[in-house]
Amino acid sequence: MPLDGFPHTWTAEDVENPYNPAAFTDDDECVWCKVTLVYPDGQTRTTTGNYLSASGAFPMLMCGIYDLAADLGLPEPDDQTCLSVSEAVDRQLAWRPLVRLSCPEFSIKLDLVEPQ
Repeated sequence: MPLDGFPHTWTAEDVENPYNPAAFTDDDECVWCKVTLVYPDGQTRTTTGNYLSASGAFPMLMCGIYDLAADLGLPEPDDQTCLSVSEAVDRQLAWRPLVRLSCPEFSIKLDLVEPQ
């Protein structure tokens, strides 16, 4: 597990009991997640899909960011946004099967789920 990132989200349980991403991985080595986007006015958008890759020791958001953005009704992200968001998602998924991100436009909750 990496030692940098967002230590305020890590708990002793995260360190002592790392999760096994295999429970969320399908036969094609894709990792499934449910993503909820919440706007400041309370409006939400939710999608579930195999947006993550199981190519490493933990799930990673790679090219799946494009399908995820489209499924949430967001514009296609530019390269810098893809890299920044993927880095933040990957860092959190290295510790536990959930991600919490926010920006001025919305917040995002990503939870790993069993393949569907």
